[in-house]
Amino acid sequence: MRFRWLVLLFLSLSSLTACTQDPQWTLFYYVDSKEIPESVTLSENISGYYATSEQCIAKGKGLIRLSDSGVGSFQCGHLCVATEDGGLTCDSILESF
Repeated sequence: MRFRWLVLLFLSLSSLTACTQDPQWTLFYYVDSKEIPESVTLSENISGYYATSEQCIAKGKGLIRLSDSGVGSFQCGHLCVATEDGGLTCDSILESF
C-alpha cells in the first residue's frame, strides 16, 4: 500500500513540474512578407512561445500555410529576454525554412 502511495505521489509531482517549465523558443511571424524585414521590432511580432525549436518551426510553417496569401516569414529566437530600452535580445535566431 505504501509503495502505491509513493508512486502516485511521484507521478503527481512530476506532472506539476512539467507545467511550470519556461518556454525556450519565441516565434516571430511576419505576415505577407517573403523576407524577414531588415528593421523590425521583434516584440511587436511575437506569435507564441514554445519548448523546442521543432515546435516553433512547425508553428511558423503552419501560419504561412494558413495565411490568406500563402506568403509569410518567421524567425524562432532562443532564450529571448527584454532589454532596458524595451526591445528584445535572443541568444540565437533561426530564420524561415
